[in-house]
Amino acid sequence: MSARYWAGQALVVAAAVAEALATRVWLEDWMAVGALAVAGLLVLRGRFPRTVFALTLPTLATGVLWLPAMCALHALAASERRRGEVVAASAAVAVVAFVPWRDLDGYAWSLPETTLGVLLAGLLAVAPAALGLLGRARAELAARLAELALSRERERSYAAEQAALRERERLARDVHDTAAHHLSLISLRCSGLAATADSAPYREEAAALGELSRRAAADLRRAIRHDGPGLAQLPELLEAARDLVEAVHLEPGDCPPAVEHAAYRIVQEGLTNIRRHAPGAAARVTVRRTGPSLLVAVHNDPPPGPCPPPDPGGHGLSGLRTRTAALGGTLTAGPTPAGGFALAATLPVPAAAGPGAELPVHGQP
Repeated sequence: MSARYWAGQALVVAAAVAEALATRVWLEDWMAVGALAVAGLLVLRGRFPRTVFALTLPTLATGVLWLPAMCALHALAASERRRGEVVAASAAVAVVAFVPWRDLDGYAWSLPETTLGVLLAGLLAVAPAALGLLGRARAELAARLAELALSRERERSYAAEQAALRERERLARDVHDTAAHHLSLISLRCSGLAATADSAPYREEAAALGELSRRAAADLRRAIRHDGPGLAQLPELLEAARDLVEAVHLEPGDCPPAVEHAAYRIVQEGLTNIRRHAPGAAARVTVRRTGPSLLVAVHNDPPPGPCPPPDPGGHGLSGLRTRTAALGGTLTAGPTPAGGFALAATLPVPAAAGPGAELPVHGQP
């Protein structure tokens, strides 16, 4: 609890003790001792409001001790949600404060004294209860306002996410329309070259380029539909790179679609980088389950000839790291001691993984 809370508690106890000491000339010794004990118990009125309130009523019956009962009634009203109990406690305070218990037989029930007694009893009963109810209503209002602010913040965050998603979908459609148009033109040109080429190697190369453009268009459509290629399409990717891949080891098992798609993109990026940065180098591809993880690795030997100058504009590896981290995995990429390059990723696979299994997302893919 805060220092402000304890300062308030100390102030209340000090006021009750001061009241008991100031009125001890009208109290018996045992009454004064009881009043001091009740004043010390006021620090517990927030945790045990009913018990402390019941203990303060005898001090109120003395006719000169008001603070303990008022503070206890305030705490009871501030903590009790049932209005009936608060009304009953206020009525008890009014009755105990109105009746002159110490001089009941000789009390003169004149109109002025009775009126003054009624007013004083009403003040002692109503004011603390009203302040307690007001404090509780204020606390509830503050809690509801905080909850409303949190709800509005969540709505704003959700609206921003939806706006970003719509923008991404718009960009994806624009990219698809533009890229699909050019890929279709490339495919048609390749088909025309394959039909009119004079030599067989040119015809085969043109047909291969046309097939690659059609496959790229199909991959683009699947990506737009959020249904990217997986491990089932991996043999096609490796078949297209048969002049590059020297050894293949595939034992993937059953994996969720997100893991399969990430594994496909890792192998695709690894083969693309080998063609770009180490042309002619032999590559080895490994995709296999190792316990609760899927290991994806693409290694290549040193290129037989000089390497082309580095291309600083690529972002493939950074994108793979983001995709891997989103699935809770790790990715490493770097040169090997033999002069080649190694790309390896470890993707977690749930114990009950299957084609329809879901993975926890650790970030934006």
